[in-house]
Amino acid sequence: MNIVIISYRISGNDGVSIECVHWRNILERMGHKVTFVAGELDQEGILLPELHFKLPQVAGIHRRVVYSNESYQKVERVIFDIAGMLEGRLRQLFRNGVRPDLLIVPNVFSIPMHFPLAVALARTVKEFSIKTLARHHDFWWERERYNKSEMFQFFDHWFPPKEENIWHTVINSLAQKELEKRTGIIAPIIPDTFDFENNELNRMDEYSKHFRQDFGIEESDFVFLQATRIVPRKRIELSIELLSKLNQSNSILVINGTEGDEEKGYLKKLKKMSEVLGVRAKFIGGRVDSRRKIIAGKRVYTLWDCYLNSDFVTYPTEVEGFGNQFVESMYFKLPLIITPYEVYRADIAPLGFDVIEMQNEVTDDVLERVRELSTDSERKINMVNHNFEVARKNLSYNVVETKIINIFKNMGIS
Repeated sequence: MNIVIISYRISGNDGVSIECVHWRNILERMGHKVTFVAGELDQEGILLPELHFKLPQVAGIHRRVVYSNESYQKVERVIFDIAGMLEGRLRQLFRNGVRPDLLIVPNVFSIPMHFPLAVALARTVKEFSIKTLARHHDFWWERERYNKSEMFQFFDHWFPPKEENIWHTVINSLAQKELEKRTGIIAPIIPDTFDFENNELNRMDEYSKHFRQDFGIEESDFVFLQATRIVPRKRIELSIELLSKLNQSNSILVINGTEGDEEKGYLKKLKKMSEVLGVRAKFIGGRVDSRRKIIAGKRVYTLWDCYLNSDFVTYPTEVEGFGNQFVESMYFKLPLIITPYEVYRADIAPLGFDVIEMQNEVTDDVLERVRELSTDSERKINMVNHNFEVARKNLSYNVVETKIINIFKNMGIS
């Protein structure tokens, strides 16, 4: 089949972009042709900047819908004006040789970051009778800022739209239940994934060997990796507190994400906190991307390079749709320190992983378990090997491929 994956952004190391690449890999090995279309791309594909939610007009609409008290009718007119322009671009795209047999839409119909795109895409899908699979990583009702909006009428109609040629998937059981409760839509679960059969990504090579030296990290240092974006709901302050209480001079926290747009000033707060507590912390997001490159004589590393050069992963997140960093930690065989967020408790913990659970504070028990794994290599090896096998059996490409095949059968395609 000719499959198009269309999104706001397929670029960098955010969860949606990472999963788009995983799905492309799976679909291509199934024999399908996959094309990316997005407003921001660092992969091969078709770039349509007007699909990005950061465009001034689109961001302005988002602010009006989420934070103002304007009437639904007044804002709707502006949304539909821009949606009409986008429909023209999509018609042009689909008529000029890129018309897909299947359209996969990650999160555009889930979180209303780009209101006109959701409208335009739903109407174009209906006009062209394109079979569409909407993949929902999280929903608007899970975000506090949307629950304060006056635009529920608009949300209910378009996020997600209820069209006969649009099928739906979610990434966790809680979203599955809430989606059915709110809309009557029954969506199968396809969780975050990784290629556990790939033996190449977890091997250090000549490029990744420079990582520690480039960032001033000694070979004898214990690296705790915070592999998330820098936003408050990731609770990175708990990772800083952890290293402060460990009080080990050879421990260092590496944060490889960049600051998100949810609360400006959080990065500055974290830098100040690490300085006050005397925690060695490296904020390296400016030199981590989805692909290796050299810019101005300096190496830019991938997320995988970060894992290869780490000893632990800290994941004190408050909420996740599933957990890319959890799955990645299992593949790279690193001990994980996690706060048990809701989806983890519901869908991940029952699978039988062996991780260090930390509630909302750093306790003596957590510190003791971290110190144990720092010195007991046999215990650490047994833990990470066990976790790798559990993840391989439940979260691998093979598992996801089987689920996709079943969905395609229900959609009447192959």
